[in-house]
Amino acid sequence: MLLLLIILLPLLGFAYLGLFGKGLREPLPGIIASTLTGISFLLVVAALFAGGGSWEIKDWLPGIPFSLVLDHLSGYMGLVVTGVGFLIHVYAIGYMHGDEGFSRFFAYLNFFIAMMMTLVLAGSYPVMFIGWEGVGLASFLLIGFWYTEKKNADSARKAFITNRIGDLGFLLGMALLYSSFGTLSISGLREALESSTVLPLSLGLAGFLLFVGAVGKSAQVPLMVWLPDAMAGPTPVSALIHAATMVTAGVYLIARSSFLYANLQDVSYFIALIGITTAAYGALSALGQWDIKKIIAYSTISQLGYMFLAVGVGAYWIALFHVMTHAFYKALLFLASGSVIHALGGEQDVRKMGGLKKYLPRTHLHGLAGALSLAGFPLLAGFWSKDAIITATLNYPFGGIGLYVAGLTVAFLTAIYAMRWYVLVFLGEYKGDAHPHESPSVMTIPNDVLALGAVFAGFLALPKPFWNLIEPFLAPVLAHVEVHEMSLGMEWGLITLSAVVALTGLYLGYLAFTRWALPKWYLTFQTWSENAFYIDLVYNVLIVNPLKELSEIWALLDGLLDSGYLALAGLSGWLGEKLAWLQAGYVRVYGALMVLGLVVMLVWGVLR
Repeated sequence: MLLLLIILLPLLGFAYLGLFGKGLREPLPGIIASTLTGISFLLVVAALFAGGGSWEIKDWLPGIPFSLVLDHLSGYMGLVVTGVGFLIHVYAIGYMHGDEGFSRFFAYLNFFIAMMMTLVLAGSYPVMFIGWEGVGLASFLLIGFWYTEKKNADSARKAFITNRIGDLGFLLGMALLYSSFGTLSISGLREALESSTVLPLSLGLAGFLLFVGAVGKSAQVPLMVWLPDAMAGPTPVSALIHAATMVTAGVYLIARSSFLYANLQDVSYFIALIGITTAAYGALSALGQWDIKKIIAYSTISQLGYMFLAVGVGAYWIALFHVMTHAFYKALLFLASGSVIHALGGEQDVRKMGGLKKYLPRTHLHGLAGALSLAGFPLLAGFWSKDAIITATLNYPFGGIGLYVAGLTVAFLTAIYAMRWYVLVFLGEYKGDAHPHESPSVMTIPNDVLALGAVFAGFLALPKPFWNLIEPFLAPVLAHVEVHEMSLGMEWGLITLSAVVALTGLYLGYLAFTRWALPKWYLTFQTWSENAFYIDLVYNVLIVNPLKELSEIWALLDGLLDSGYLALAGLSGWLGEKLAWLQAGYVRVYGALMVLGLVVMLVWGVLR
């Protein structure tokens, strides 16, 4: 029953705050929501120490139970979701202070956690899909939280519609799996595949369609256009969506289905190609952004690309390792950005910042830790997980030298844009006209904890000859793939090269944005980068605008049809009014009409 409580507690918070939260004074709604999320975290810990568990309703659907499972994989993800989610809840108490929708905001946050934990604990794909759609709804509500501004409402709709495209792939993939195996229980499918001597021909297509669902949810090329617009919501929403919950759902889906993808080499290699393409696109787009949160948003797209590169080459545990380290440093970067925005009265343009190091000393340290971890600074959390992904392209079954070079190149770009973000926000002279002030403790203390994770979390999985706690922990629930073991010298040589690339990128980024005059070609590139290489424009020209024109044509035809029906109805009404005088209610009138009718019949008979 602990598994049910993990979901039901934040769901209870959503219901209570949604119904009665408006009558509660600050900060009580935030305390209630944070406490319930924190208890869910403790329940995940307790369930893991108890050896995991399961809960199910057997006859939910034909051949499909409603099942919840807490094993090493769902427990690992549950710790990330509820742990980082709890810190974001606490931070939001300070960030959302004074907002008219304070209690509504925390109701939505609790709903988000409940749905994400449904997704994570699901023992079958339909149950996972319930959580999948739930986080889609929660993201719609939170991105459009300040819905009175058209931009925010449009961003929420864009995210919702784009995700529905991917969700269609998820549904079709489930249908194919059910038609082939007669079940959608994840454990049942795993057993069926492991016992099969001949794989169904539809298996590759089913795996590809499930991946389409992951592409939408985790903002991979070409369905990545919604994620930068998700910045329209309050900053804690950005941290929750980008760091610990929604966007990692696609990675979790592939990892949970590793027994399937380990048998699909072509599909897995395609996943790796999409991942590295997304990583490069996100990094190149981040270089030209001026919004403090959009820089980090495109960074999220890039880092998600790294995760899909990892699952694509078969390094499932490494992808999940990066999910965890990324949750720490990306949540830290977003919440540090939120502290900056809070200090500057809502300003988000980095061109109006600079010099904040002396005004916001604690937030500066948070931003520095997050930026360096993102950049892959040696020994920080992001360095170990990112390096493990790049190295995996050489020794895991579906990798290759091309993917390694591309991954290393993206790491170099990552270091440059991470340094650019740090320089523009914290170094130099302050260029704005606000009066910067440090955030209250309710916002800085969660960032202190996240900063510790951004610095030290990588030490949970070090390369040989040191300890690695994560790989053996996740091994029982992930597909086994044959790995080409590198020599110790080769592996540490690649680690050293990765460190040199990151340090070089950081140094060149520092020089470029503090001392150098940027060349003309870079200014041209920056214009393209600022507009994310005009992908939104391409979508508008090729898809959105033609669909709008088509909808207007259909609306016109619909209007004409409605007008025809209204005219017919009007004619019927007119005839009814004219004929109504015949029903006068006088016997003499009815007698006259009978005589007239008889005459007409006689005349008709004679003429006939």
